[in-house]
Amino acid sequence: MKTIIVSRDAFEVLFVLLVSLVKCSAPVAPTWSPSIPALSTATPMSTVNLSLTPSPKSLADMSTPSPIIVPTRPPRPTPAPTMTADEEYTFVSEMLQNNGGCQLPCWWGFIPGETSWQTAQTFFTSRGKKIWHYRQTSYTVIFDIPQRDIGCVQSYFVDDETIDIISVHATLPIRDNEFVYGDAQFAEDWKRYMLPDILMAYGQPSQVFLGVYKAPWMPFDLLLFYPEKGFLVRYMAPAEREGRTFRMCPHKTDITLWLWSPERDMALEYIANVGGFPTGDMSYFRSLEEATGMSIEQFYQTFSQPDNQTCLETPADLW
Repeated sequence: MKTIIVSRDAFEVLFVLLVSLVKCSAPVAPTWSPSIPALSTATPMSTVNLSLTPSPKSLADMSTPSPIIVPTRPPRPTPAPTMTADEEYTFVSEMLQNNGGCQLPCWWGFIPGETSWQTAQTFFTSRGKKIWHYRQTSYTVIFDIPQRDIGCVQSYFVDDETIDIISVHATLPIRDNEFVYGDAQFAEDWKRYMLPDILMAYGQPSQVFLGVYKAPWMPFDLLLFYPEKGFLVRYMAPAEREGRTFRMCPHKTDITLWLWSPERDMALEYIANVGGFPTGDMSYFRSLEEATGMSIEQFYQTFSQPDNQTCLETPADLW
């Protein structure tokens, strides 16, 4: 089996997603946000509430000195000691296997539209994780698995103190300063979210889209949209060109999830604005049938087979 390796420098456009994704307070009209602030510019959460000393109302009041009120910080969870590499590996591996005992769009026990951000914040800080704060209602937590050379970047978009949308990106292993596609250990760790398992667990998606963006490294995107279940999955890898055909193998991709309450009427175009797709534009996507001639039912029957290694092909001149 061929393993695809793509330059890490060329891939940085996508990797800004790792520490990102801007999505939601009470949703407003979306504007494209194709890039996310670099992690180095983020600062841990902190809020200072200033209490002002009232002005004296009369000369009598002035005879008694007013107390000095010192600015205070609101209480917040105190981070526990950071997990060791072995503890983090064990914890993340277990969560990837059982997802905290729930199904998508729930993530690690957090339910969009129900779980408070305070609950999630306590969950992370009690395990010594730093929470990065972007904009006003966006928070990112990063888990590393050094033993497997992969990680899990989670972004939480909060509305009225409740988790509204969750974005999860499975980071690929890096070897010789390059991302590695088709890594067997990555596929094992993220098996629950690889294409065959997603299709078997949740059935046919409502819509499937493909896109090839003619950047220098030609990302090939496969989108599975489950609006009635409250999630979107994106599988991405560099396109392989063979003559007049672009080729992409879903078993050799990275994985990104967007999760929200099924009660919300969420448009794909809106989700594409949450954190931004690497292309920054949904217009380059085509429906599965237009791009490949395959129906969603055929796609489901083909790719829901365990350990399936079929690849998708699309005419190069379509893009």
